Amino acid sequence: MVDTLTTFVLQAADLTAISNMSESAEAVAADVSSKRSAVIEITNVTNSYCLINPRVHLENGETYNPPQPTVRPLKTEVCTFTKSGGKATGSVGVLTYDLFERSQNDYIETLAIMFSIPWDYNLYKNWFAVGIYKKGRNCDKDLYKEMYYEKKQREHGFVREEANGSGINYVGNYLDIKATMCPLGNSIMKVEVWDKIFTSMGQHAY
Repeated sequence: MVDTLTTFVLQAADLTAISNMSESAEAVAADVSSKRSAVIEITNVTNSYCLINPRVHLENGETYNPPQPTVRPLKTEVCTFTKSGGKATGSVGVLTYDLFERSQNDYIETLAIMFSIPWDYNLYKNWFAVGIYKKGRNCDKDLYKEMYYEKKQREHGFVREEANGSGINYVGNYLDIKATMCPLGNSIMKVEVWDKIFTSMGQHAY
């Protein structure tokens, strides 16, 4: 328990340092003029994993600021998706990164991030999801539909919630993925990728 707590404290300190060095999602969002957008801030709090090979599938909208090609350990990167210009659409899609484990010199799983910022709030709400899939999972319409519609979430390797500022948490075999999202039309989503340490401390997915 002591070793686990020590690891957690050290990683929390690393997270503070990361936040101080990186341009925040709030700063990026302030420069976005679109009426619907998703600014996604991804923080890699792990020591041995790199996020590589980003892929994007958009149901609605377009890429404004593309994902960083690599999110190295102890780094934060931000990407932005917006509604299509001149169209009454939202910003809706899915983003994936391969999880490259440096000691194995290979990627072992795929991180998936789903976001849905609708145009019409009379009919829809903001929804978001995070999960970990087997190596080689395609980033496509099928993945988006699964993460948006599938009711048996954990059986399929992800968690999903309506966005209200509260956190969601998916614990995989090796990593712990945490995320929050606000319910606004110009929405900010924050994702953290942690080494799997919380489970042994008695903390599980919400």
